[in-house]
Amino acid sequence: MPSIKDVADQINSRLNLIATNTANIAKNTSENLVVSQDIRKELNQTNGQLLQIDNKLDVGFASLSQGLFAMLQVQHASLELLDYNRQQNDTIICELVNNNKILCNIMRKLSHQLQMSEKGLESVVRIEGITERIHSSEAVDYDRHHELNKKIEQCCPPKPIPEEECPEVCETPIYRERKLEGQDWKPLPKPQRPDQVR
Repeated sequence: MPSIKDVADQINSRLNLIATNTANIAKNTSENLVVSQDIRKELNQTNGQLLQIDNKLDVGFASLSQGLFAMLQVQHASLELLDYNRQQNDTIICELVNNNKILCNIMRKLSHQLQMSEKGLESVVRIEGITERIHSSEAVDYDRHHELNKKIEQCCPPKPIPEEECPEVCETPIYRERKLEGQDWKPLPKPQRPDQVR
């Protein structure tokens, strides 16, 4: 059987071991506390940086939505102007078609005038021929024939040449700004920065 001294030594050695282990645990706990405080500090810094990133993303998204809205408005305005330009082009084409008709009518009239001029030239040549002969009988015969033609024209006048109608006036477009549907959308308001929030 062990002596009391042996038992006391064993108890002392175990108490020393417990004291050493307790000191080690206290040391480890204080180190863990320092590490956990460092981790907490770094987490707080990371959280602050994430809040800054989130705020910048909010500001950027709001700016982007405002920019897209402005670009959409510009596109709608350019589409309206393109449509107005298309209508003007339709009017120009209509005017060109009308001018083509007018030029064609002028060409027909000039052709008719040329035929009349040729007939007039024949008459002048004939008159010159009559006067060159200096025969009064031919001149009297020609005058009689001319009077007879006048009477025939009074009795049965020739059909008048119909006056050609002018083409219809082309429709001129009037620019009217359209109200676009779906334009009640508003961009997001600019978010406040964290340092401005109270």
